Amino acid sequence: MLTREIIIQKLGIENSDSAVQDDMLQKLADSVSTRIMLKMSEQLSDQDLDELADLIDASKDDEVESYIISKIPNYEEFKAKIEEDTINELESNSQAIDTEVEGRQKEHISVD
Repeated sequence: MLTREIIIQKLGIENSDSAVQDDMLQKLADSVSTRIMLKMSEQLSDQDLDELADLIDASKDDEVESYIISKIPNYEEFKAKIEEDTINELESNSQAIDTEVEGRQKEHISVD
């Protein structure tokens, strides 16, 4: 699992203040959670999803986690892979945006 510092570095926000970093990390966590739920829904049967929804609705957090672990093989690896993929995707997108911005800045400078 990646540390907070490594994630911040991969996202290119190491020079941002801690409030910005916290906000970005929360958005990342939300995105990862959403992706985990989507990937789980692809692997679980409709009946499994209904049972999981019932546990969630009943706020039985410990049972929710146990249920998921029982239904998704290698759940910890499953989560870690989604987290890593999401971070790598954001890192790639950030680099692509930086390259595009730098190119446009050079075009703007050479035109002036």
